[in-house]
Amino acid sequence: MLLNHFKQYFVRWIVFIVTTIWWVDTFILDDRVERHELPDDSVIVVLGQEEKHRFKVPVEYLYDVLLMREFSEKQSGISNTKFKKVYRGGNYFYVYATYPDMKPVDRSNDKPGHGNKVSISIGINTESIPYRKSAFQYVSGRHPNGGMIPEGFDSTEIIQYEEDDLDKYFYRDGDIYMQCIKREETLDYFPSCTVYFNYKELELTVSFASKYKTNFLNIRARIHELLKSFEQ
Repeated sequence: MLLNHFKQYFVRWIVFIVTTIWWVDTFILDDRVERHELPDDSVIVVLGQEEKHRFKVPVEYLYDVLLMREFSEKQSGISNTKFKKVYRGGNYFYVYATYPDMKPVDRSNDKPGHGNKVSISIGINTESIPYRKSAFQYVSGRHPNGGMIPEGFDSTEIIQYEEDDLDKYFYRDGDIYMQCIKREETLDYFPSCTVYFNYKELELTVSFASKYKTNFLNIRARIHELLKSFEQ
């Protein structure tokens, strides 16, 4: 009898604590607002524990967030239309743009695969050596005879290595590292490239369709311009 009473008391306390946390998070700490209430239709993104990096990002560049909300609404009928004014506390965030104009993705005209979309992950480097640099050390060490200079690119400072189903490219000893899937595009398969480079002290991971691989230096330059326009 005493044990059952203790269990009921314990459960009530758990329910009370969970309810209190939910109430505080929802009504006191939640700073979400409707989209039309966002200044300039933009959110502020703050990266790093010291909040050193601050960007003002137009909502339309948050392609993945908007797409998930549209999908969720279709599946559940529940519409989530609110955004935080300031996103902080994380070590990375994503934006999406179209190449070559670097405008937001038109979701009403979106196509399967990457199309002309460029996904951009902007993050804090947490390693002693950036991944692109350590990748160069590893790959070049596996090829003592060196790589080859690929044709069709904008620079002769690019070295290509072929490994399994990937082509790997390095620019200036790992200042930029790109890996591309060798397979050809089909109706239901869309090969892509992933590029690693930096923007100031931040490390970027960028993905796009393989057909743009010879333009990766131009893509980097355009992304730098885009991030500069977001910076505060």
